[in-house]
Amino acid sequence: MKYYRSSLIPKLLLSFLSLSLPACNVDRSFERDETVDDNQPLYLCLKSAYFVQKICEDELELIGWAADYEKYPTLASLTPAALEKITVETGDVDKATAVFYHRAILDDRNRRLIEYLDRRQYELIEKTPDFSNRNLLLALAPGMFWKDNPDVGAGGEQLRKIAAEMGLKEAIIPVEQSGTAETNGRLICEYIQKTQQFNGILLASVSKGGADVKFALKLCGQSPEFKKVIAWYNIGGINNGSPLIDDINSTFMFRLEARSYFFLYGYDWDGFMSMRYGEDSPLNFQPAIPEHMEVINIVPAPLRRHVSNRARPFYDYLAQFGPNDGLTLLGDNYIPGSLVYPAWRNDHYFRVPIPKQRMQAFLTYMIDR
Repeated sequence: MKYYRSSLIPKLLLSFLSLSLPACNVDRSFERDETVDDNQPLYLCLKSAYFVQKICEDELELIGWAADYEKYPTLASLTPAALEKITVETGDVDKATAVFYHRAILDDRNRRLIEYLDRRQYELIEKTPDFSNRNLLLALAPGMFWKDNPDVGAGGEQLRKIAAEMGLKEAIIPVEQSGTAETNGRLICEYIQKTQQFNGILLASVSKGGADVKFALKLCGQSPEFKKVIAWYNIGGINNGSPLIDDINSTFMFRLEARSYFFLYGYDWDGFMSMRYGEDSPLNFQPAIPEHMEVINIVPAPLRRHVSNRARPFYDYLAQFGPNDGLTLLGDNYIPGSLVYPAWRNDHYFRVPIPKQRMQAFLTYMIDR
């Protein structure tokens, strides 16, 4: 399999600096944009199937193949090793991605969630719900470098705006923008302890914020104060770290370039390394999900032709390990026992906007469940 190592450092750091939350637009049909490789054939995209509107011919064929593929019949069976094995055996990372997507929508709980969102989204076009009398807080764990780059969406501005329109209080959890997952996890725990005046807290996270919340679950998820947290909305979470970090750290010139960058801008190198991958990673654990809390993982699931130019070098590098979103492996991008919403056609940067009413529907699902 072909993958790229050259110039990973500046592009990878830029990717964290330019991470954005799904844009808040009305629904629209899928179309390739200028961020995607144009040296590809055009596809007829007329039908709707597998919860994909205007599904293209090649997508329909791939997901249909996955439906007939008998190995790994459940989402729980699709470990990173299993997805890597499918990729190697078929010689096609797109087939492994299709298996992940199909098993996600095949799961009864996930299917009920998607059916709810499909129905509720169109109900919400008529009227925005008002939860102002419920005394609820949406607290967002932001992505890396969120303070220095306030205009790129790592602070979840769109989601917070939607929450405010629905009568929720909203806030960014004041974590360190390049802090370790453990440090930020402790800060999240302290924040929850200080916000007990609310009747309920909805946690949301973006990218590395998912790792920070995961660590908070380890540190204080079973505490009495955490019972205020009714749900966690995890968008493109880097939950288990990324092999990209290990590749940088194991290559002298890459490591020198990255460490120099962090030193120059006063960032915490340990925070970057806390997202390393493998057995010695501080993220190499599965958190216990409290019984009172619902977890929804928004997992980007792109075919290679869907991947934006921004994510393409990282996607091609990670493809040797299996299907990925351009920064992390799909097998690591969700937490077992949680709900999984597979965002078909999206990579880590969500170039296909999630409609405003659908984002509202996610919030109503968590509040009214």
